[in-house]
Amino acid sequence: MKGTGRAVLAFLAMLVMLAAAFAIGSYRGYLNEKLNVEMASGSLDEVLDARIEMGNNLLTVASRHVSQDDPLLVSIQKQLHALKGEGSISEKSAANEVLGQDSKALLTQLESLPSVQNDARDLRYVMGLLPRGFEQSEQWADAQNYNAAAAAFNDRLNGTINGYVARLLGIQPAELFEGGQGQ
Repeated sequence: MKGTGRAVLAFLAMLVMLAAAFAIGSYRGYLNEKLNVEMASGSLDEVLDARIEMGNNLLTVASRHVSQDDPLLVSIQKQLHALKGEGSISEKSAANEVLGQDSKALLTQLESLPSVQNDARDLRYVMGLLPRGFEQSEQWADAQNYNAAAAAFNDRLNGTINGYVARLLGIQPAELFEGGQGQ
């Protein structure tokens, strides 16, 4: 009987160690994969930097022709602040969406102003350089690569037993960069 008790105890210890190894392996594996998804967001950050630069250029031109409390100007400043900040990917996506819409509206507003019409340099910015820059940076905002990596990660995280264990241990699904290309 003594040997049977030790065997049961050894078997239980083995099960506990197997469960711990499975949990640690699940956590580490999904943590590394999530870090790879987050690294893919680096290219998204470069695109958002280009959007921020275009927004700042628009603000510079607009500040010469409209009031500093113009609602579109204020909104664009707010969106640029959100894109520069440490917000979540979904917050940046929403800010990018609004930036696209408001920049288009502000460019349309500027286009009709006599002060812009009489300033050849600003007219060139408003009619050509800025709209092209926003359009180009919108095309670069290829969130598809990031979203594909994030969705694949989320599918694995939500669709496997070790993904379930990793979620229990604190691994969160990756955020998607939704919409975001608002022009």
